Amino acid sequence: MTSPANSTKSSELARIAAEAAGTYFSSVQFTLTHGLGNGPPPMPVIDPDKDDPNGWPTDFCHFSAAGLSVSVSTWPSAMSAFSGRVQIGTDEDAGHRDTYSYFGHAVPNPGFLNQSTRKVEVLITLGTAHWSPTYREALMQALIIEKLTALAAERDAPVLHLHTPVAPVPLSIKSERGDGSNERLRDAIAPCLRFSIGVDPQMSGARLDFETELAALAEEYGFGLKLSDQRFNRVRGEWFTIRGFDRERFRQARNRLFPRASSNTPRRAAVVSVVGPSRTGTTATAVAALRERGVGVLAASISSMRKTTFINLVLPVDPEVPEELPPWSGGWLDALPRLSGFATLRPAVTDRADDSLIADWKVAVSPPMRCTYPNSSQQTGATTTGRVPYPIWLWWQIPHRTVDTPALLGVVQAALQPHTRRCEIAYAQSRLCRGDVVRGRAKLIVMLSQEKRDHAAVQRLLTDATETAQLRIREQLPALGRVDPSKVRLRLSPRERWLTYAGISA
Repeated sequence: MTSPANSTKSSELARIAAEAAGTYFSSVQFTLTHGLGNGPPPMPVIDPDKDDPNGWPTDFCHFSAAGLSVSVSTWPSAMSAFSGRVQIGTDEDAGHRDTYSYFGHAVPNPGFLNQSTRKVEVLITLGTAHWSPTYREALMQALIIEKLTALAAERDAPVLHLHTPVAPVPLSIKSERGDGSNERLRDAIAPCLRFSIGVDPQMSGARLDFETELAALAEEYGFGLKLSDQRFNRVRGEWFTIRGFDRERFRQARNRLFPRASSNTPRRAAVVSVVGPSRTGTTATAVAALRERGVGVLAASISSMRKTTFINLVLPVDPEVPEELPPWSGGWLDALPRLSGFATLRPAVTDRADDSLIADWKVAVSPPMRCTYPNSSQQTGATTTGRVPYPIWLWWQIPHRTVDTPALLGVVQAALQPHTRRCEIAYAQSRLCRGDVVRGRAKLIVMLSQEKRDHAAVQRLLTDATETAQLRIREQLPALGRVDPSKVRLRLSPRERWLTYAGISA
């Protein structure tokens, strides 16, 4: 990030050197798993030695969309004897059909996020209809991601996370209670994008410039824009509306920019993971290179773990691409011709984006797989039957080296099973924090076993289900990881903002 006026380059280097001296690990191990999204998050293929205190994964991320999923586990490594900044192996047998796993090492960027940052979180609305994007809409989404992340890169602000699709935020009504207990229930997913950047708290002008440019982009393309409400006594999950979604302007911009793109919904997609040392501008570079080759983005999960960035994308695949393509891994420049083959429309573009920022990064590509889309939501009239997928949010904090995040998520799914006919992990991420504890957040998508159309009845069912499941989790976790129950904090709630307001001791 840009240094404040009272900071010098030598002081920055001193901070980096002090951090490096505090650990003997020179690289990061990681496992990547691509597969179908209808099961629990997989455990690492090469399971770390649980007897080694440094063998436990410190960071974990799971993302599922369009019936496909990607999971990442990382942990420190002393290995340094490998060429380049990143090394990734070939696909290894994960023991499950349509599951592809890769193991690798990366040298993290020691200068990434060494200064304090203030998070600015943004929610973008790209539509109000049922989520089942077309090839044209996937290209438009890729352009929006490119523009948003390029804005952050221009101000040397790192992208902390980016996810799409996500749950939309219902319009607030003045008569609603302050805790949101009577607000309209949210859809599980919608054509929305959520991302956050880190800005220097001493440079308020940079944040204001970023938000001003965001508003200008929203005006140009017609997408809806909300910023996280950072006023006093506000919590995560509360938003401040800057601009509503302009359906006609967005449609005109999409058709003007991509007039020849197909308006069909992709039936096959590939999961692609781009891995390298964290730097500002890398997401914009990767997505721009794909878009200029006619490849859009159906879904994305982008985050940095242990100063290594994982750009996980679900890319639509041309129906003419052979189904028997094998999984592949290799360098970014070698991957581009393969990824270009996914495009339904291959533009003859000679002015390519500069790939030098990620030229030394590695890529893992799954075979094209059948993708699916949710067949119901509140917005598509599914409330006539009551078969509606609803989001449930989870927050936890547990001692490190007790329960792995995938195992914890499996316990949560099992605890919710008596109340649901379907329960999927849409997103989950955990990190090792100070105090030798692991903190994490997740969003689950559930379809209740009891079909109710009344808002109040559904709210009661969701609240009862989460409270009962929370008790079951409290009973099972100590036996699973030999963890002291008094040191476990966990909250399961149908309202995202309640993760902060409510008591979270499990």
